[in-house]
Amino acid sequence: MLISLASLALFAAAPPQDFVPRDYNPFMTFTRNPSQVGDDVTVEVGVLRGEGRLQFWFRRVSIAQDDRTSTIQWTDTQRCPAARDAVVASTQIAPPRVLVPGIPVRPDGSVILSLDGVQYSLRTSAHYDSYGGNELYFTSNIDTPLANWVEGSLAILEECWSDDAPLHQDDDSATP
Repeated sequence: MLISLASLALFAAAPPQDFVPRDYNPFMTFTRNPSQVGDDVTVEVGVLRGEGRLQFWFRRVSIAQDDRTSTIQWTDTQRCPAARDAVVASTQIAPPRVLVPGIPVRPDGSVILSLDGVQYSLRTSAHYDSYGGNELYFTSNIDTPLANWVEGSLAILEECWSDDAPLHQDDDSATP
């Protein structure tokens, strides 16, 4: 019994030889969807296989509001080291607070309503200090920590996009 458990642990720890990042779903997805002017943008972020420092790939899908055509572009932290800043900064986004009816949001009891603007979202894995594996999803409008992070990340990545998918360090095959 002990031998079989040890064998299973070794098997589970070692990735298969044909492992490529497309075998995994992205660990983070963020969006920017304006209600009036501008393209809808979705960015997926995943882990890029390689040796040494952990690298990430980014896949951007832009959908033009006027003709609903889409464009797919890529980058990664090997070609664009500044892209790592967007990933690291995601750990500092202040999430929204829970809204409970009857407990005022603002000291004067007023409520802010926005009928247009830009819808931002983030979907990723989350953790408490001692427990991981939770999913985190939240949305917001303009002038929020999430909006600031998405806009800042898109600005960092703007000069990095390419039509070429990222390459593995070990075998130079296109991913994901």
